[in-house]
Amino acid sequence: MTRFRLMSWANNGHNQKSEVEVDKLVNDVILSPHFNQDDLKGFHCHSENARMDTAAAGGENPLLQAFKEMGVSIDMPSGDPNVPSQQYSVPGLWYRKITDPLAHQFHFSPFHLFHHSQDTGKDTRIYSELYSSDTFLKAHDDVHFHGKINADDAGCTLEKVIAALIIFSDATHLAQFGNAKAWPIYLAFSNLSKYFRSQPSSGAMHHLAYVPSVDILAHCQWELMHAVWNFLLDPDFMHAYHYGMVIECLDGVRRRVYPRIFTYSADYPEKVLLATIHDNGLCPCPRCLIRKEKLDLLGQKRDGKVREKNIRTYLLDRVHTARKAIYFLGRAIGGSVIDNLLKSTSHVPTLNAFINRIGPDFNPFRMLVVDQLHEFELGVWKALFTHLI
Repeated sequence: MTRFRLMSWANNGHNQKSEVEVDKLVNDVILSPHFNQDDLKGFHCHSENARMDTAAAGGENPLLQAFKEMGVSIDMPSGDPNVPSQQYSVPGLWYRKITDPLAHQFHFSPFHLFHHSQDTGKDTRIYSELYSSDTFLKAHDDVHFHGKINADDAGCTLEKVIAALIIFSDATHLAQFGNAKAWPIYLAFSNLSKYFRSQPSSGAMHHLAYVPSVDILAHCQWELMHAVWNFLLDPDFMHAYHYGMVIECLDGVRRRVYPRIFTYSADYPEKVLLATIHDNGLCPCPRCLIRKEKLDLLGQKRDGKVREKNIRTYLLDRVHTARKAIYFLGRAIGGSVIDNLLKSTSHVPTLNAFINRIGPDFNPFRMLVVDQLHEFELGVWKALFTHLI
């Protein structure tokens, strides 16, 4: 009778009730251990939709309860050595803690993946998932053999694993006409297969935060982005980063999980903000120090050698010196004093949040991977195609 009633409902009424949606209703709702038939007594869909629409103010919606609203502060230089700099609060940061989604996902032990040819008998290394990459295995071994444990957990013998974080952000206009904008930051775990993670219905992408969209001058844009990340890389995350967090995983095994940031995907304007470099400066690449006048050598062997030899590193001492000159001595941000310190490498006088929180051993430039969607399909190729026609 139960199956008869379900199929009668599925085949009557609106034609958008596909077989896939009916399967999801059964498997994700009715068969869920959290489903309670008594909770549906007196249920009216219209009333529940109205309650969810108004829940943002009252905090009733569990989907919205994970997010909190906060303002972030950035320093505003006065330009006068006799007038101290002031802090300006930028409201409208919606965020959730990075450690919140960690307890629900993943693939724990990395491995090398090979294809064995029946014809030649040779093994060929397959590069596909991040958890089968050399970088992942190196990070896993580092945590497994050298991962710190807090003094309060001395003697802990739980397995040590990493949660590989991959981050995305993309400022976007919400309408073709008007000024409505959103700047979301997404978080995913490369412990999950990319074939599952990329499915729109997988739920593997987590909204992490919404950066305030405000019209501010250039220097303040770098300051705002890194004020947001200084806030997101909070003490809870940093404690988990250094000492791990104990999680009972879906297989019922308790493990000590260490989050590690592997990649950050963004378009070039956002990479400029994240790398704390000038947009189209003397060294426009966020990963190396190739000079702008040598960009036409792209693709040649000597170009590759130059890029490999001149990997970008963060000039922490110079940035500190530049900030002291701006905020305590009243020097101009675009003046000769700051240019002499930072212009040759296109750095800006903003303290990188990832260096500030995680430490100078973390390389924020290596995490900025090439994004084919942003940099070719919707970027370079789109501009080239428009030019050709």
